[in-house]
Amino acid sequence: MTEKFKPFTTTLLGSMPRSEELVEARSRQFDSPEAHDEYQKILRDETEEVVRFQEKLDLDVIVSGELDRDNYMSYVAQHVPGIKLLTMEELVEITSTKDSFEASLAEGDADGTDIKNPIVVEKIDAQAELDADQIANVQEMTDRRLKATLPSPYLLTRSCWLDEITADVYEDKQALGDDIIDLLINEIHRLADLGVDIIQLDDPILSEVVFTAASEDTSFY
Repeated sequence: MTEKFKPFTTTLLGSMPRSEELVEARSRQFDSPEAHDEYQKILRDETEEVVRFQEKLDLDVIVSGELDRDNYMSYVAQHVPGIKLLTMEELVEITSTKDSFEASLAEGDADGTDIKNPIVVEKIDAQAELDADQIANVQEMTDRRLKATLPSPYLLTRSCWLDEITADVYEDKQALGDDIIDLLINEIHRLADLGVDIIQLDDPILSEVVFTAASEDTSFY
């Protein structure tokens, strides 16, 4: 039987900052096999630094620091065939609500070229792995309990749907949501098999849905 968590168990919420060296190496990783190997080495070294930092703070449950992710959601496009990253600038050109979208970007002080969003452009591969490889690496670095983080099925479905593109692939959001749920369930089984102690499902913008439910305005969130 798994040992119970003690009261006030501690862990890191959110991601850790990435160094300029890591960011630059990441942008070059597909230029050549050597560039990819260089990026993987820097990623592993900095992930280990994050693990040691958490151990130094005596945190009970260790995370990878999510250094391989642009953000909590867009990274799925790296791993899942059928999902493509589009900049907000590209989305503005495609969407039928261009004016309100541009206003929302300006209101949120968001740069349309820097922010990228995963959009489903083909049927997704629900067998794709999301986090298991990084967790396996972290397991080699520490003997403490581990936590993995995944985007929630609602967040992914809502964010990956764009009427002008995704509606040509899936009948509706429910159909896409069913495949995304399968994707996450498969990954959760992998993580559980690896011995992950906590699996965190992130939905940081759910409050916007709850408190602006009556509004039909388009938001870059």
